[in-house]
Amino acid sequence: MAVVLFLFISLGLYYGLKLRDNIGPILSREKITGYKDKRPKVESFDLPDIDFGGGTGCGELIFSVILWILFSVVLVFLLYFLGIFFWVVILLFTAILYWIYFRALRLVFKNSRYCKGKLLESFGFGLFYSFLYISWIYGIIFLVHYLK
Repeated sequence: MAVVLFLFISLGLYYGLKLRDNIGPILSREKITGYKDKRPKVESFDLPDIDFGGGTGCGELIFSVILWILFSVVLVFLLYFLGIFFWVVILLFTAILYWIYFRALRLVFKNSRYCKGKLLESFGFGLFYSFLYISWIYGIIFLVHYLK
């Protein structure tokens, strides 16, 4: 992985690669509002009071089946709402990672005007930035493992 990153940065600098932001916003207020508007509108509902007279019988069996069906419906709605929540979180993390890596690589490729056509300078910058990014990732892994 580190070798691929090194080659990508070095060859990008050598050939004068430039990055442009042409993807646009991954997560915007309109998309979040759109997800929020897609959820079903559920008004409050009341369960009827049923008195079975204290005995066991067919009525309690039917009542337990009805409660089981209602509980399943409520569980399906909860899973639907949690699904929307998790998709928004996944899109948010994707936007954050996109922004971090895009901004970082854009800073690297600002040096491409100095390195275009110069192999030694391209490899020098590539080695420096590859070392920085890989050591940053390994530093986080080490801290997570050490703090456990």
